[in-house]
Amino acid sequence: MRNPCAICMVCGSNKLSVMYPVQDTNENVPGKWEIVSCDECGTGVLCPFPGDSEITSYYRQVFYNEEGKRFRGWMETLRHMLASLRGATLNKLMPAKGRLLDFGSGAGHFAAAQSRAGWDVHSVDPYSIASRNAEACRIIDGAFELLYPDAHFDAVSLWYVIEHLRDPRAAIAELTRVLKPGGIMLLAQQDFASYQARVFGPNWLYLDPPRHIWQFTADSLTRLAAQFGLRSIRKSWASIEMGPFCILQSTLNAILGNHNDLFRFLKNRNLSARENREAEAVRLLPALVSLLLMPFLGVLALAVYYVLLAVRSGDVVSIYFCKE
Repeated sequence: MRNPCAICMVCGSNKLSVMYPVQDTNENVPGKWEIVSCDECGTGVLCPFPGDSEITSYYRQVFYNEEGKRFRGWMETLRHMLASLRGATLNKLMPAKGRLLDFGSGAGHFAAAQSRAGWDVHSVDPYSIASRNAEACRIIDGAFELLYPDAHFDAVSLWYVIEHLRDPRAAIAELTRVLKPGGIMLLAQQDFASYQARVFGPNWLYLDPPRHIWQFTADSLTRLAAQFGLRSIRKSWASIEMGPFCILQSTLNAILGNHNDLFRFLKNRNLSARENREAEAVRLLPALVSLLLMPFLGVLALAVYYVLLAVRSGDVVSIYFCKE
């Protein structure tokens, strides 16, 4: 793999520019990085580029609790309720359903919703105990191999996963291998070309360094996927569960400092307890101010979210590809 801080992984250009310095504002992983962007296609990358062992340390065993959950109980319940919305477009595109691979399944909300909708779901996530088929993924030297035959799945979904992977090219190649011709691959991730990303800059919640190694635009990810015979058939910037909250938290970051205080407050208490033992407790005063400002700023964020949807902009974008 060529050095992505010198040569763009998507288009091969050597014209890259430093945008701004970043630090971890969610898990307090020590270190300083820069976001470097390709002048040609707009893809962003974290530099210095992390090695395999470094990536493992970024999660610090505080990303999920023992049950595969990341947020407080009522937040996980809300995520469970909203999970069925994620599958609406896929279910319309493939009403006959079939066999679905949900890679990077996290707490399993989407996998459970799709099972209820009639799919035969295989949820694979090497880092979450909630994964029902974790043993079907083998990791070798930082790359993963799926223990499924070629053309095994009718659909493959990655919800906010591709930006975490050290080698997205190899990942898309392997996921395309197990997808049937005519099948659909769904890649959802933050949109680095969105107004929000440009306005908030280093205060943007979904930068999430150093776990988000890559910052794709809708166009650059489409360009990358096309290199593996994947044709874009639909794009959507709608995400009621993530869009308004990102605008809210990014606005709070701009006002109170870039610490994601509200987001950290909403995390699972067991994870917070681990952070406390490491002297990384939530900043209580800014978190309280965030809660007080939330009613007003929340309504404003919701309104801005719908205005931006009208011009096809959003913090996150879901792209549906068909395998040729």
